[in-house]
Amino acid sequence: MKNVVRGYGFGDTERYFRHAIKDCNQVTMVRSLLHTNQASGGGRGSRMGLPEEKTLMKVGGKSMIEHVIDALRGSSRVGRIIVAVSKHTPETAKRMKELSIEILETPGDDYVLDTKYAVKKLGLTDVLVVSADLPLVTTEVIDDVVDEYERRGKASLATAVPSEIREKLGFKLDYVSEVEGRRLVPAGINVLDWRRIDEPKLEQETFLTERKELAVNVNTIEDLKIAQRLFSQTGRRSQAVEIRKPPQTYRIARVSIFSALCVIGSFIHPPSPIQTVAFDSLPGFFTALYFGPLDGALVAGIGHIITSIINGFPLGILHFPIALGMALAGGAVGFANKINRKWGFIPGAIIGISINTALVVVVVPTIGVAGALALAPFLLIAATLNALIAALAYVAVRGRLRT
Repeated sequence: MKNVVRGYGFGDTERYFRHAIKDCNQVTMVRSLLHTNQASGGGRGSRMGLPEEKTLMKVGGKSMIEHVIDALRGSSRVGRIIVAVSKHTPETAKRMKELSIEILETPGDDYVLDTKYAVKKLGLTDVLVVSADLPLVTTEVIDDVVDEYERRGKASLATAVPSEIREKLGFKLDYVSEVEGRRLVPAGINVLDWRRIDEPKLEQETFLTERKELAVNVNTIEDLKIAQRLFSQTGRRSQAVEIRKPPQTYRIARVSIFSALCVIGSFIHPPSPIQTVAFDSLPGFFTALYFGPLDGALVAGIGHIITSIINGFPLGILHFPIALGMALAGGAVGFANKINRKWGFIPGAIIGISINTALVVVVVPTIGVAGALALAPFLLIAATLNALIAALAYVAVRGRLRT
Protein backbone atom coordinates (compact mmCIF):
# COMPACT_ATOMS: atom_id res chain seq x y z
CA MET A 1 0.00 0.00 0.00
CA LYS A 2 1.36 3.40 -0.98
CA ASN A 3 -0.27 6.65 0.10
CA VAL A 4 0.56 10.33 0.07
CA VAL A 5 0.54 11.88 3.54
CA ARG A 6 1.52 15.51 3.99
CA GLY A 7 2.80 17.11 7.17
CA TYR A 8 5.36 14.49 8.17
CA GLY A 9 8.95 15.01 7.15
CA PHE A 10 12.63 15.19 7.88
CA GLY A 11 12.25 16.70 11.33
CA ASP A 12 10.62 13.54 12.63
CA THR A 13 13.69 11.48 11.85
CA GLU A 14 16.22 13.57 13.78
CA ARG A 15 16.05 11.10 16.66
CA TYR A 16 17.39 8.23 14.58
CA PHE A 17 21.04 7.47 14.91
CA ARG A 18 22.24 5.47 11.97
CA HIS A 19 21.68 7.00 8.56
CA ALA A 20 22.86 6.72 4.97
CA ILE A 21 22.93 9.84 2.81
CA LYS A 22 22.95 9.70 -0.96
CA ASP A 23 23.78 12.47 -3.34
CA CYS A 24 21.38 12.06 -6.26
CA ASN A 25 21.95 13.56 -9.69
CA GLN A 26 18.42 13.96 -11.01
CA VAL A 27 18.00 10.77 -8.97
CA THR A 28 19.17 8.68 -11.92
CA MET A 29 22.26 7.69 -9.98
CA VAL A 30 22.67 8.40 -6.28
CA ARG A 31 25.64 8.77 -3.96
CA SER A 32 25.44 7.42 -0.45
CA LEU A 33 26.74 8.49 2.92
CA LEU A 34 25.95 6.34 5.96
CA HIS A 35 25.57 8.56 9.01
CA THR A 36 26.68 6.71 12.16
CA ASN A 37 25.92 9.36 14.78
CA GLN A 38 23.03 9.75 17.19
CA ALA A 39 21.38 12.80 18.67
CA SER A 40 21.99 11.36 22.14
CA GLY A 41 24.59 8.71 22.73
CA GLY A 42 26.71 9.55 19.70
CA GLY A 43 26.43 6.10 18.15
CA ARG A 44 28.00 4.28 21.09
CA GLY A 45 25.10 1.85 21.59
CA SER A 46 24.45 3.29 25.04
CA ARG A 47 20.71 3.27 24.45
CA MET A 48 20.87 -0.49 23.96
CA GLY A 49 22.90 -0.96 27.11
CA LEU A 50 25.88 -2.44 25.30
CA PRO A 51 29.42 -1.15 24.82
CA GLU A 52 29.42 -2.17 21.14
CA GLU A 53 28.57 0.43 18.51
CA LYS A 54 25.02 -0.03 17.27
CA THR A 55 25.82 -0.31 13.57
CA LEU A 56 28.06 -3.30 14.31
CA MET A 57 25.32 -5.32 16.04
CA LYS A 58 24.87 -8.52 14.04
CA VAL A 59 21.75 -9.85 12.38
CA GLY A 60 22.14 -13.08 10.45
CA GLY A 61 25.88 -13.14 11.10
CA LYS A 62 26.49 -9.70 9.58
CA SER A 63 26.44 -6.22 11.08
CA MET A 64 23.40 -4.05 10.42
CA ILE A 65 25.40 -1.42 8.60
CA GLU A 66 26.76 -4.06 6.21
CA HIS A 67 23.22 -5.20 5.41
CA VAL A 68 22.35 -1.63 4.46
CA ILE A 69 25.54 -1.29 2.39
CA ASP A 70 24.68 -4.53 0.55
CA ALA A 71 21.23 -3.17 -0.31
CA LEU A 72 22.77 0.08 -1.57
CA ARG A 73 25.41 -1.71 -3.63
CA GLY A 74 22.75 -3.79 -5.35
CA SER A 75 20.84 -0.73 -6.57
CA SER A 76 21.35 0.53 -10.11
CA ARG A 77 20.65 4.01 -8.77
CA VAL A 78 23.43 4.02 -6.20
CA GLY A 79 26.99 5.13 -6.84
CA ARG A 80 29.70 6.11 -4.38
CA ILE A 81 29.08 5.07 -0.78
CA ILE A 82 30.46 7.23 2.01
CA VAL A 83 30.15 6.54 5.73
CA ALA A 84 30.01 9.50 8.11
CA VAL A 85 31.76 8.59 11.36
CA SER A 86 32.85 10.49 14.46
CA LYS A 87 34.98 10.11 17.55
CA HIS A 88 32.13 8.03 19.01
CA THR A 89 32.25 5.36 16.29
CA PRO A 90 35.91 4.34 15.88
CA GLU A 91 35.15 0.64 15.37
CA THR A 92 32.62 1.42 12.65
CA ALA A 93 35.25 3.55 10.91
CA LYS A 94 37.76 0.72 11.19
CA ARG A 95 35.32 -1.81 9.75
CA MET A 96 34.43 0.45 6.84
CA LYS A 97 38.11 0.86 5.98
CA GLU A 98 38.44 -2.93 5.94
CA LEU A 99 35.57 -3.05 3.45
CA SER A 100 37.16 -0.29 1.32
CA ILE A 101 34.20 2.00 2.01
CA GLU A 102 35.01 5.70 2.00
CA ILE A 103 34.45 7.48 5.31
CA LEU A 104 33.93 11.11 6.34
CA GLU A 105 34.54 12.23 9.92
CA THR A 106 31.93 14.57 11.36
CA PRO A 107 31.87 16.42 14.73
CA GLY A 108 29.48 13.81 16.16
CA ASP A 109 27.55 16.25 18.34
CA ASP A 110 24.13 16.48 16.68
CA TYR A 111 22.46 14.45 13.93
CA VAL A 112 21.03 17.36 11.94
CA LEU A 113 24.16 19.49 12.23
CA ASP A 114 26.38 16.53 11.32
CA THR A 115 24.21 15.76 8.31
CA LYS A 116 24.40 19.36 7.09
CA TYR A 117 28.14 19.31 7.69
CA ALA A 118 28.54 16.16 5.60
CA VAL A 119 26.35 17.43 2.77
CA LYS A 120 28.16 20.77 2.54
CA LYS A 121 31.58 19.15 2.91
CA LEU A 122 30.88 16.77 0.05
CA GLY A 123 28.96 19.28 -2.05
CA LEU A 124 25.82 17.11 -2.24
CA THR A 125 22.49 18.17 -3.72
CA ASP A 126 19.57 15.71 -3.59
CA VAL A 127 20.14 13.49 -0.57
CA LEU A 128 18.69 10.12 0.40
CA VAL A 129 18.89 9.43 4.13
CA VAL A 130 18.64 5.78 5.18
CA SER A 131 18.91 4.50 8.73
CA ALA A 132 21.66 1.94 9.07
CA ASP A 133 19.67 0.07 11.70
CA LEU A 134 17.36 -1.40 9.04
CA PRO A 135 18.87 -4.91 8.71
CA LEU A 136 16.07 -6.19 6.46
CA VAL A 137 16.16 -3.32 3.96
CA THR A 138 16.56 -4.48 0.36
CA THR A 139 17.70 -3.04 -2.92
CA GLU A 140 14.08 -3.07 -4.12
CA VAL A 141 13.05 -0.86 -1.20
CA ILE A 142 15.86 1.61 -1.92
CA ASP A 143 14.86 1.82 -5.58
CA ASP A 144 11.17 2.24 -4.74
CA VAL A 145 11.82 5.21 -2.45
CA VAL A 146 14.11 6.93 -4.95
CA ASP A 147 11.57 6.33 -7.73
CA GLU A 148 8.80 7.80 -5.58
CA TYR A 149 10.86 10.89 -4.80
CA GLU A 150 11.58 11.42 -8.47
CA ARG A 151 7.94 10.89 -9.44
CA ARG A 152 6.55 13.38 -6.93
CA GLY A 153 9.13 16.08 -7.54
CA LYS A 154 8.89 17.62 -4.07
CA ALA A 155 11.71 19.10 -1.99
CA SER A 156 11.34 16.43 0.69
CA LEU A 157 10.00 12.89 0.86
CA ALA A 158 9.82 10.95 4.12
CA THR A 159 8.80 7.31 4.48
CA ALA A 160 6.61 5.87 7.21
CA VAL A 161 4.83 2.65 8.12
CA PRO A 162 1.52 2.31 9.95
CA SER A 163 2.12 1.74 13.68
CA GLU A 164 0.06 -1.45 13.63
CA ILE A 165 2.54 -3.10 11.26
CA ARG A 166 5.38 -2.61 13.73
CA GLU A 167 3.19 -3.70 16.64
CA LYS A 168 2.21 -6.94 14.87
CA LEU A 169 5.87 -7.79 14.46
CA GLY A 170 6.36 -7.44 18.22
CA PHE A 171 8.09 -4.06 18.38
CA LYS A 172 7.31 -1.41 20.95
CA LEU A 173 6.38 2.02 19.61
CA ASP A 174 9.01 4.60 20.50
CA TYR A 175 8.20 7.34 18.00
CA VAL A 176 4.65 7.76 16.69
CA SER A 177 3.18 10.64 14.72
CA GLU A 178 -0.52 11.03 14.04
CA VAL A 179 -1.09 12.35 10.54
CA GLU A 180 -4.54 12.74 9.02
CA GLY A 181 -6.00 10.38 11.59
CA ARG A 182 -3.39 7.63 11.13
CA ARG A 183 -0.68 6.64 13.59
CA LEU A 184 2.61 6.46 11.70
CA VAL A 185 6.11 5.35 12.61
CA PRO A 186 9.09 6.87 10.76
CA ALA A 187 10.67 4.22 8.55
CA GLY A 188 14.17 5.68 8.53
CA ILE A 189 14.42 6.56 4.82
CA ASN A 190 14.08 10.13 3.57
CA VAL A 191 15.01 12.06 0.45
CA LEU A 192 15.64 15.81 0.44
CA ASP A 193 16.71 18.52 -1.97
CA TRP A 194 19.45 20.15 0.09
CA ARG A 195 19.54 23.16 -2.19
CA ARG A 196 16.17 24.10 -0.69
CA ILE A 197 16.75 22.97 2.89
CA ASP A 198 16.90 26.54 4.27
CA GLU A 199 13.56 27.57 2.79
CA PRO A 200 11.12 28.82 5.51
CA LYS A 201 8.44 26.39 4.34
CA LEU A 202 9.86 23.20 2.88
CA GLU A 203 7.46 21.41 0.54
CA GLN A 204 7.29 17.82 1.69
CA GLU A 205 5.29 14.62 1.43
CA THR A 206 5.31 11.21 3.07
CA PHE A 207 5.51 7.88 1.32
CA LEU A 208 3.36 5.52 3.41
CA THR A 209 4.17 1.84 2.94
CA GLU A 210 3.32 -1.42 4.71
CA ARG A 211 6.57 -3.13 3.76
CA LYS A 212 7.86 -5.20 6.66
CA GLU A 213 11.48 -4.41 5.77
CA LEU A 214 10.94 -0.79 6.78
CA ALA A 215 9.12 -1.68 9.99
CA VAL A 216 12.16 -3.56 11.32
CA ASN A 217 14.08 -0.67 12.83
CA VAL A 218 16.41 -1.67 15.67
CA ASN A 219 16.56 0.63 18.69
CA THR A 220 16.76 -1.76 21.66
CA ILE A 221 18.08 -5.21 22.55
CA GLU A 222 14.52 -6.54 22.24
CA ASP A 223 14.29 -5.03 18.75
CA LEU A 224 17.55 -6.73 17.84
CA LYS A 225 16.22 -10.13 18.93
CA ILE A 226 13.06 -9.65 16.86
CA ALA A 227 15.11 -8.63 13.84
CA GLN A 228 17.30 -11.72 14.20
CA ARG A 229 14.20 -13.94 14.41
CA LEU A 230 12.55 -12.35 11.38
CA PHE A 231 15.79 -12.59 9.44
CA SER A 232 16.09 -16.31 10.11
CA GLN A 233 12.43 -16.86 9.19
CA THR A 234 12.63 -15.05 5.87
CA GLY A 235 16.10 -16.35 5.00
CA ARG A 236 16.80 -12.92 3.55
CA ARG A 237 20.00 -12.47 1.62
CA SER A 238 20.87 -9.12 0.14
CA GLN A 239 20.84 -9.00 -3.65
CA ALA A 240 24.14 -7.17 -3.46
CA VAL A 241 25.79 -10.23 -1.95
CA GLU A 242 25.05 -12.13 -5.13
CA ILE A 243 26.23 -9.52 -7.63
CA ARG A 244 28.93 -7.70 -5.70
CA LYS A 245 32.51 -8.17 -6.76
CA PRO A 246 35.32 -7.84 -4.22
CA PRO A 247 36.51 -4.21 -3.92
CA GLN A 248 40.09 -5.21 -4.79
CA THR A 249 38.85 -6.67 -8.07
CA TYR A 250 37.30 -3.32 -8.89
CA ARG A 251 40.56 -1.57 -8.05
CA ILE A 252 42.67 -3.89 -10.22
CA ALA A 253 40.27 -3.43 -13.13
CA ARG A 254 40.14 0.35 -12.99
CA VAL A 255 43.90 0.73 -12.42
CA SER A 256 44.47 -1.44 -15.49
CA ILE A 257 42.00 0.50 -17.60
CA PHE A 258 43.25 3.94 -16.63
CA SER A 259 46.89 2.87 -17.00
CA ALA A 260 46.05 1.83 -20.54
CA LEU A 261 44.48 5.26 -21.08
CA CYS A 262 47.81 6.80 -20.03
CA VAL A 263 49.41 4.98 -22.96
CA ILE A 264 46.73 6.22 -25.34
CA GLY A 265 47.18 9.75 -23.99
CA SER A 266 50.92 9.61 -24.70
CA PHE A 267 50.12 9.52 -28.43
CA ILE A 268 47.90 12.62 -28.27
CA HIS A 269 49.95 15.81 -28.60
CA PRO A 270 48.61 19.37 -28.57
CA PRO A 271 50.41 21.91 -30.77
CA SER A 272 53.98 22.21 -29.43
CA PRO A 273 57.50 22.61 -30.82
CA ILE A 274 58.49 19.32 -29.14
CA GLN A 275 56.71 16.02 -28.66
CA THR A 276 57.09 15.88 -24.88
CA VAL A 277 53.75 17.62 -24.45
CA ALA A 278 51.10 14.89 -24.33
CA PHE A 279 48.08 13.77 -22.33
CA ASP A 280 49.67 10.77 -20.65
CA SER A 281 49.24 11.94 -17.05
CA LEU A 282 45.62 13.03 -17.45
CA PRO A 283 44.14 9.58 -16.58
CA GLY A 284 46.32 9.39 -13.47
CA PHE A 285 45.19 12.81 -12.25
CA PHE A 286 41.54 11.98 -12.90
CA THR A 287 41.81 8.63 -11.12
CA ALA A 288 43.39 10.35 -8.12
CA LEU A 289 40.56 12.88 -7.93
CA TYR A 290 37.71 10.44 -8.37
CA PHE A 291 38.93 7.21 -6.78
CA GLY A 292 41.47 8.46 -4.26
CA PRO A 293 45.23 8.77 -3.65
CA LEU A 294 46.13 5.05 -3.85
CA ASP A 295 44.45 4.51 -7.20
CA GLY A 296 45.86 7.77 -8.51
CA ALA A 297 49.40 6.86 -7.46
CA LEU A 298 49.16 3.41 -9.06
CA VAL A 299 47.77 4.69 -12.36
CA ALA A 300 50.22 7.61 -12.64
CA GLY A 301 53.24 5.44 -11.83
CA ILE A 302 52.30 2.31 -13.78
CA GLY A 303 51.03 4.42 -16.67
CA HIS A 304 54.39 6.14 -17.03
CA ILE A 305 56.33 2.85 -16.99
CA ILE A 306 54.10 1.27 -19.62
CA THR A 307 54.23 4.40 -21.77
CA SER A 308 58.02 4.58 -21.57
CA ILE A 309 58.35 0.88 -22.50
CA ILE A 310 56.13 1.32 -25.54
CA ASN A 311 58.17 4.35 -26.61
CA GLY A 312 61.47 2.48 -26.33
CA PHE A 313 62.58 3.56 -22.86
CA PRO A 314 64.31 6.73 -24.24
CA LEU A 315 65.62 7.86 -20.84
CA GLY A 316 66.66 4.38 -19.74
CA ILE A 317 66.74 3.70 -16.02
CA LEU A 318 65.71 7.30 -15.29
CA HIS A 319 62.14 6.30 -16.09
CA PHE A 320 61.93 4.50 -12.75
CA PRO A 321 62.51 7.58 -10.55
CA ILE A 322 60.21 9.52 -12.88
CA ALA A 323 57.54 6.85 -12.37
CA LEU A 324 57.97 7.17 -8.61
CA GLY A 325 57.63 10.94 -8.94
CA MET A 326 54.46 10.54 -11.00
CA ALA A 327 53.09 8.14 -8.39
CA LEU A 328 53.83 10.77 -5.75
CA ALA A 329 52.02 13.37 -7.85
CA GLY A 330 48.98 11.11 -8.27
CA GLY A 331 48.86 10.32 -4.56
CA ALA A 332 49.22 13.98 -3.61
CA VAL A 333 46.41 15.02 -5.96
CA GLY A 334 44.08 12.40 -4.49
CA PHE A 335 45.00 13.24 -0.92
CA ALA A 336 44.40 16.97 -1.42
CA ASN A 337 40.99 16.27 -2.91
CA LYS A 338 40.14 13.86 -0.11
CA ILE A 339 40.61 16.61 2.47
CA ASN A 340 37.92 18.75 0.86
CA ARG A 341 35.61 16.97 -1.57
CA LYS A 342 34.04 20.18 -2.83
CA TRP A 343 37.10 22.31 -3.64
CA GLY A 344 40.05 20.00 -3.03
CA PHE A 345 40.51 19.39 -6.75
CA ILE A 346 41.93 22.91 -7.10
CA PRO A 347 44.91 22.59 -4.71
CA GLY A 348 45.19 18.98 -5.88
CA ALA A 349 45.66 20.07 -9.49
CA ILE A 350 48.20 22.72 -8.47
CA ILE A 351 50.19 20.17 -6.48
CA GLY A 352 50.10 17.71 -9.38
CA ILE A 353 51.33 20.34 -11.82
CA SER A 354 54.14 21.37 -9.48
CA ILE A 355 55.43 17.83 -8.88
CA ASN A 356 55.13 16.87 -12.52
CA THR A 357 57.10 19.92 -13.64
CA ALA A 358 59.72 19.50 -10.90
CA LEU A 359 60.55 16.03 -12.24
CA VAL A 360 62.60 17.77 -14.93
CA VAL A 361 65.53 17.62 -12.49
CA VAL A 362 65.64 13.84 -12.99
CA VAL A 363 66.80 14.23 -16.60
CA VAL A 364 69.64 16.66 -15.80
CA PRO A 365 72.26 13.83 -15.97
CA THR A 366 71.12 13.10 -19.53
CA ILE A 367 70.45 16.53 -21.09
CA GLY A 368 72.30 18.84 -18.71
CA VAL A 369 71.10 21.83 -16.73
CA ALA A 370 70.60 24.04 -19.78
CA GLY A 371 68.54 21.35 -21.51
CA ALA A 372 66.43 20.79 -18.40
CA LEU A 373 65.74 24.53 -18.09
CA ALA A 374 64.71 24.66 -21.74
CA LEU A 375 62.43 21.65 -21.26
CA ALA A 376 60.78 22.91 -18.05
CA PRO A 377 58.30 25.35 -19.71
CA PHE A 378 56.98 22.62 -21.96
CA LEU A 379 56.61 20.22 -19.04
CA LEU A 380 54.71 22.95 -17.21
CA ILE A 381 52.37 23.38 -20.19
CA ALA A 382 51.84 19.62 -20.45
CA ALA A 383 51.22 19.20 -16.73
CA THR A 384 48.81 22.15 -16.67
CA LEU A 385 46.78 20.84 -19.61
CA ASN A 386 46.62 17.36 -18.12
CA ALA A 387 45.61 18.56 -14.65
CA LEU A 388 43.12 21.13 -16.00
CA ILE A 389 41.27 18.63 -18.21
CA ALA A 390 41.33 16.00 -15.46
CA ALA A 391 39.85 18.49 -12.96
CA LEU A 392 37.14 19.60 -15.40
CA ALA A 393 36.24 15.98 -16.16
CA TYR A 394 36.11 15.18 -12.43
CA VAL A 395 33.82 18.12 -11.66
CA ALA A 396 31.55 17.15 -14.55
CA VAL A 397 31.10 13.51 -13.53
CA ARG A 398 31.65 13.32 -9.78
CA GLY A 399 27.89 13.16 -9.15
CA ARG A 400 27.17 10.63 -11.87
CA LEU A 401 29.63 7.73 -11.90
CA ARG A 402 29.60 4.58 -9.77
CA THR A 403 32.63 3.54 -7.83
